Amino acid sequence: MTDIMSMIPADADPAVKEAIKRRIVRNAIKRKAVKNAIKRKAVKKAIAKKAIKRRVVKKAVKRRVVKKAVKRKVAKKAIKRRVVKKAVKRRVAKKAIKRRVVKKAVKRRVVKKAVKRKVAKKAIKRRVVKKAVKRKVAKKAVKRRAVKKAVRRKVAKRAAKR
Repeated sequence: MTDIMSMIPADADPAVKEAIKRRIVRNAIKRKAVKNAIKRKAVKKAIAKKAIKRRVVKKAVKRRVVKKAVKRKVAKKAIKRRVVKKAVKRRVAKKAIKRRVVKKAVKRRVVKKAVKRKVAKKAIKRRVVKKAVKRKVAKKAVKRRAVKKAVRRKVAKRAAKR
């Protein structure tokens, strides 16, 4: 301000000098106001930037949280799948065991039937043998009777001759 004042001629009217001073002061105030406005804008921008950063960070955190939740879900699903697989395996194993048990039971039944058949065959054979024996015995008895009769006849004939 003093520099500008030195440029004004010394013999200039004091009112003019005063007007120039006021203008200079007004301009300085305006400049300061503009500077302050610019500063305020800068501050606002910085605050906005910080808010944006905060938002970005929040979003990143959210994304991380979501990712973790997704991972947890995926892990849970994998665990469920494993559990289901195990259950299926257990069911398959149970079915296989049942099949084995059924096979054994069928074999046992087959064996039992075969044994019964053998027993029946043996019984039939025994009956056949018994019948054959009876027939032989009967034949022998018939022969014995025939022989006895023949002997009696002979004895009777001899007795009749004497």
